[in-house]
Amino acid sequence: MASDKTAPAHTVTYELQVRRARVQLGAREVLRDVDLDIPKGEVLALLGSSGCGKTTLLRAIAGLVALNAGEIVIAGCDVTRLSAQKRGVGVVFQHYALFPNLSVLENIKFGVLADGHGQTEAMARAQELLQLVELQALAQQLPGQLSGGQRQRVALARALARKPSLLLMDVPFSPLDESFRLPLRRSFRRLQQALGQTCLVVTHDREEAFELADRVAVMFDGGIEQCSRPNDLWQRPATRRVADFLGAFNGLDARRAPGALQRDTGCWIAPIAALQQGAEGPDRWPLRARVVAAYPGQHRVALDLLSDTGESLVMWMGACEALPTEGTWLALSLPIAALQHVNG
Repeated sequence: MASDKTAPAHTVTYELQVRRARVQLGAREVLRDVDLDIPKGEVLALLGSSGCGKTTLLRAIAGLVALNAGEIVIAGCDVTRLSAQKRGVGVVFQHYALFPNLSVLENIKFGVLADGHGQTEAMARAQELLQLVELQALAQQLPGQLSGGQRQRVALARALARKPSLLLMDVPFSPLDESFRLPLRRSFRRLQQALGQTCLVVTHDREEAFELADRVAVMFDGGIEQCSRPNDLWQRPATRRVADFLGAFNGLDARRAPGALQRDTGCWIAPIAALQQGAEGPDRWPLRARVVAAYPGQHRVALDLLSDTGESLVMWMGACEALPTEGTWLALSLPIAALQHVNG
């Protein structure tokens, strides 16, 4: 997509600013007043389950979906009403979208030539990107002759060849086998840091989001519930929904908490690792729960539990520990210092 921008300029503080973006499809509100900022050189991951609106938000930023309300500013320019071709963004889709009849080299050159640059400049840029993605030896191959990981690197190089202000990536690594995904993610991160490229990555993979991104925005029902640095998100989920989505916390209704822990609203969350058998004391919350199922793993066993107040819990045990049988009632406790009160 070309980088010609003719809309009125804004003060450039962020490479991307989204303000109160709304998209409605029929009776369904797909995006609900979304606000988002990405500083220059940062990678932000949009994380969420299928149908939460993350791909719609990416497509709206790219100019492929029109907003019903709101504003999109890229590199200081209001692009809300500009066509996709004039927004100055690069897009990498899930399924590569390479030209099957063009070589690797020609695929990368294509966008540079389409922007009106000459063969010499297009060739120089393509050669530079081939070196950066380590595909020089495959320059004359057709996409059909490449592995999935190699095709995705070509798609990435083609998107970067036009020097976009913003790179948008829609679940870029999900079609690949696990053995390819991890090295390709790390290769992408090194390339992004070397170029200082600003990126928005859509993913439903928590591990991928935490590895790739400087910040992670968790989406539910068309809105962003929390946007934080990975460590902050992991250690301090803002709501019960975020904690449940991360899958590493137990949550307990604060209205049923004992004594001074009782609240009128919200819930208490604590890391799964904090839940232990026994260990009573004034600095702990005592609990009783029944074993529902056990799921042995290589290093530990996950126990699904149901508390005597009807709340689902998870407890981890060592792989070598004697496992309680299904239906067994356990005396448990949580350290009060591990608790965090959140909404939801």
